[in-house]
Amino acid sequence: MAESTPDKKIANAMKAMDEGDFKKAYTAFKKLVADYPENAEVWYCKAECGNYASGMFGAKVDVAEIMDAYKKAIELDPERVDYYQSYGSFCISISKFEEAEAAYNEAAEMDGSMAASLYSEFAIEYYNMVMASYGEIMEDPKARAPYGKKALEYLLKAIDMDAEEAKSLL
Repeated sequence: MAESTPDKKIANAMKAMDEGDFKKAYTAFKKLVADYPENAEVWYCKAECGNYASGMFGAKVDVAEIMDAYKKAIELDPERVDYYQSYGSFCISISKFEEAEAAYNEAAEMDGSMAASLYSEFAIEYYNMVMASYGEIMEDPKARAPYGKKALEYLLKAIDMDAEEAKSLL
């Protein structure tokens, strides 16, 4: 039997991913990054599969390994806005808010046409995660104020409005 070509191996791993078998896909992409260490898409897919497998399916995937895979994909193809956005989203999910903020800002700077949606996504996901993680602050306006302020700043950035203009409208 002939050895699979790189494209066929990647296609098989992508098929598992598309079918929602993230554990199988993660295992395949782990092997593929060893075989094709300069392929950004393979690194990105490894990160995405690790994220989904650990989050939705409870697989034991090391958070640092997922972060490293996202970072490697970004290093190999620094022009992909979706890599930064996905990395930022993952960072929010693990409460690495400063790193998430930096990733979303980088993505927004790279593609101004997506800036509004990226800023608003960061604001909403960030605030939701903070509220879910630190539920006790939900009832205390002073405790949640710094988180609300950051989220609001990004929502205002999304609509290209400063705080003074927003206050005048309210």
